[in-house]
Amino acid sequence: MRFIEFLDQRFCNSQEIREINHRGISAGFDGFREVWELDYLYEHFEADIHEIIEETGYVDSDLKDEYDNEETLRMKLVWFAVSTYCLSRTDALVEGKDQGV
Repeated sequence: MRFIEFLDQRFCNSQEIREINHRGISAGFDGFREVWELDYLYEHFEADIHEIIEETGYVDSDLKDEYDNEETLRMKLVWFAVSTYCLSRTDALVEGKDQGV
């Protein structure tokens, strides 16, 4: 399973996606709060997470300088990828609404 597929299954509620975009993922959403949860996601979807981040124009070196340890960096990378996903889903929901879907 790819990270996007995992997120598609995880986020079946468009309200939660909108909340993440409004409040931010670090506000504490089920499955993305605990360090062990974020570490698990990073371990299983590392390549996909980096691909999502690179598609936004960031590279690892841009983010590594901001964090003093690997654990914090990994947590932020997962959050960044999830937030990017939620933003793209919100855009798709808005486009669908505008087109009468």
